[in-house]
Amino acid sequence: MSTYLGIYDGHNASAAVFRDGRIHTAIQEERLTGVKNYFGLPEKAARASMAAAALQAEEIDTVCVASKYISTPRPPGFRKKALDERYHPSLTQRLVRSLAGNRSYRNLRAQQRMEQRQQAISACGYPHDKIVFYDHHHAHAATAYHGLRQDDDPYLVLTLDGGGDGLSGSVWIGRGGQLELVETISHADSLGEIYAVTTHLLGFMPLEHEYKLMGMAPYAATQYAEEVSRIFESYIGLDPGNPLRLKRRVPEPLSQLGPRLQKALARQRFDNICAGLQLFTEKTLAAWASACVEKLQIGRILAAGGVFMNVKANKVLSELSQVDYLQAFPSCGDETLSLGACYLAASENGVPIEPLEHFYLGPDFTRQDCEAALRGLEDIVVEEPADMAQRAAQLLASGEVIARAAGPMEFGARALGNRSILADPINQDVVRVINQMIKKRDFWMPFAPVVLRSQADDYFINSKGLPSPYMMNTFDSADNRNDFMAAVHNADLTARPQLLEAGQNQGYEDILVRFREITGRGVLLNTSFNLHGSPIVGSPIEAVHVLANSGLNHLILGPFLASKRSPKA
Repeated sequence: MSTYLGIYDGHNASAAVFRDGRIHTAIQEERLTGVKNYFGLPEKAARASMAAAALQAEEIDTVCVASKYISTPRPPGFRKKALDERYHPSLTQRLVRSLAGNRSYRNLRAQQRMEQRQQAISACGYPHDKIVFYDHHHAHAATAYHGLRQDDDPYLVLTLDGGGDGLSGSVWIGRGGQLELVETISHADSLGEIYAVTTHLLGFMPLEHEYKLMGMAPYAATQYAEEVSRIFESYIGLDPGNPLRLKRRVPEPLSQLGPRLQKALARQRFDNICAGLQLFTEKTLAAWASACVEKLQIGRILAAGGVFMNVKANKVLSELSQVDYLQAFPSCGDETLSLGACYLAASENGVPIEPLEHFYLGPDFTRQDCEAALRGLEDIVVEEPADMAQRAAQLLASGEVIARAAGPMEFGARALGNRSILADPINQDVVRVINQMIKKRDFWMPFAPVVLRSQADDYFINSKGLPSPYMMNTFDSADNRNDFMAAVHNADLTARPQLLEAGQNQGYEDILVRFREITGRGVLLNTSFNLHGSPIVGSPIEAVHVLANSGLNHLILGPFLASKRSPKA
């Protein structure tokens, strides 16, 4: 059966291996370089993915590269610098911007960059003639359809992001294992760019901190949110002639909206801007999705692209009466394009594709690596419990916070239990404790809960019974929310849960089960295991480093439990 290596060499670069009909391994370059949202060729991730799959370069049938155009490798914060320049562009920058708007120039530049990227990949040992490039939004659509579909009946597949290969969105019908393109949305009419430009305007890092605006939004009053939303609505909406598309209502591309937006939002409060932006996003997405469902008469939606990382907007879509089913591909930003490129290659070649069973696609820690990382540590007690789940549950029930770095590494933005920090969410003060220990999150940002899907109705209102194993949706909390208030948004009482499927991660599941046996509550707080501003830990040495350089007291590292000694009185 065909074997493919997927490559995405843009913002948040990644590599993936497809073999035996499924995604075998996927790793982000940031986990191996320590550079958050690494932009460039994922050389280390490609090598690590190949090693995890026990493959040599000559065994790869196709190197599948996502996006036909990617700019040259960029340093961290490149997008902020580019947006800064929009306010006072030099003559050279004006000229470059003018050229970028010319289709012939764009096509020439794309061809030049494909040749440069092809040469760089070939230099890593992969045959030049095996390298194939795939369209950005086609790859996004492929992740959603091939990764999430459960049958051959029709699905409505939607993509929406900041932009890629000239587009910011697309509409597809997926049926019988094939994708049919119905409509596209120009990059110039990008809803995602509006969110990024506003993120920058408020002093945050675009392409990274958009979620912070979403987290602040519920704190503002509705009347102020509506006022700001009307400002954003004056810039973009459904195309009157074709409601399957979004169309801007200003002359400039929306990536260049900053100066206009700065004037319009002058003297508006920070929280009101966040709330208005979020309300506008939800209303626009709901109108677009409703138009697509009505036109195509398909109520089952699969989605991908960075805009669908907005879990509050996903909640609004999932609650639409005409939507029967909604699921967004896990961590559906550009990091998953390497997976989508593999899916497209397999589909082109008639290779049967198995949908995702889980997202634990990275390498596991070896016992030897764990032992080496723990060796010689002072003031650290290391044990190997016969029943790790019971030991962990006891610590959690006693109010302790535990980091867990065990099992194959999760892919993407969400920690799903194998590189996570866990705590009992009944005590809301645990938010302060975790932030002081390690996370240093903005004060308004909530943490998330994890619960077995079979017990989800005990804690969340999910009338359509939607899956959420990858934290891609938000639900209202049930009346017993005081049992897990530390993992609920204080302002609107919603939560972004991980609804763990039975058998998906047995070691993690066992901790939940034992914790429920001890406390009567089957819900834990789960947040990513990393130092503030750094990627999720990628090695045993990194995990131990975080333990030693934070307020954490307990670390599950593979089969071991490492705990700091209590200070002497």
